[in-house]
Amino acid sequence: MSGTRECVGRDMGDDDDAARRHRAMSGTSGCLYETEDVRLFHRPAESDYSVVLFGAGEGRPRLSSRWMSGPGQAALDLYEIVPHDREALPAQQIDALCDVITETNSRPAIAVGAGLGGLAALRHGRRAGCAATLAFSPIGVAPSGDPATGPDLRQEDLTATAMVAFDPKVARDSAQMQALRRLGGVHGVPLPFMGLRTERALIGEGCALKVFGEALHGRLWEAAQLLRHNRAQDDRYLARLSRACTRRGHYRWAAEIASKTAPAAQGNPELALARADALVGLGKSLEAVETLERLVVDAPQSARYWSLLADRYEEMGQDRATAEVLELALEVTENFGFCWRLIRKLGAMGGRSRAQAAAVAEMALEQWPEHREQIVRIAQGLPPPARGWSAPDRRGGALLP
Repeated sequence: MSGTRECVGRDMGDDDDAARRHRAMSGTSGCLYETEDVRLFHRPAESDYSVVLFGAGEGRPRLSSRWMSGPGQAALDLYEIVPHDREALPAQQIDALCDVITETNSRPAIAVGAGLGGLAALRHGRRAGCAATLAFSPIGVAPSGDPATGPDLRQEDLTATAMVAFDPKVARDSAQMQALRRLGGVHGVPLPFMGLRTERALIGEGCALKVFGEALHGRLWEAAQLLRHNRAQDDRYLARLSRACTRRGHYRWAAEIASKTAPAAQGNPELALARADALVGLGKSLEAVETLERLVVDAPQSARYWSLLADRYEEMGQDRATAEVLELALEVTENFGFCWRLIRKLGAMGGRSRAQAAAVAEMALEQWPEHREQIVRIAQGLPPPARGWSAPDRRGGALLP
């Protein structure tokens, strides 16, 4: 196992007795071996098979091990390969750790990964002794970005069973799958409306273990059906599906889909936004506004929610309410974008609002001098009020005489 070393604090040699001692420590998780850029973790447990999870850098993982062996779920023998750098997948070092896995594991195994981890699972799963691979939206399969160039993989890299989950509605994901189809034995699992986070189809009690078991037994159709059915557990999937229905004019379906999730997740922002869009289509604009207002109350620093609320009032023709929302948003977030919108909105409203627009522009010059040119252009487009207001010139004149 050239290039590998035991993690600090581990009392484990290379001999078979030491490997068996390590595996007997059921439930104990820790670093097993490491190289310069990659670490191998192992959580031993008495299970029918093992999972080799290929990560894509330290930090918040795309594919959480909790989805596979969280509290209350069946025990799972889990290996996890984690590179230090999100942008690097050092092949030789990963191969060295895969050799460690083959020396310490005697169970059937499946390689799993998402994104860059999905590419690593496809490339190194066989080396890790896995019989099957499940890759979610792998990245970097076609390095040139052109599927016609083929994948950056060899046929001999693949395990006997290789499944790839992808969203056919996402161009980048579809291109990666198109490149992989140039290899024999790669089974695509289309998961529409999942975006690039197709691994979230594993969310749900016991789902991951069922999918892995079906894949290892060669029941690929059953594994794919489990993933497709389980999409409804993902709030983001429901939000995308709801928005798709809204775009097609199916507003009632859209509203029902956005309300389909568990009560605990009803406050999910993406679902709430999807519900608001559907409510507008149903002619329930006030309910849509109330939905957006709740989001603003829950996350007052979110410029996105304030902007959407202002958009909704503007689409309803409520100019004064729009200006009030923009003013509140400016006060809470201190975001220049709201200042810019507020000046334009007040100027377009006419009457005394034009003088208010000039006052806001004058304040903006003091607070955001780096945006002076933009503020001047906006102010020059404002019709002067009756008192003889004049716009500043580009040399820095005052907004008010």
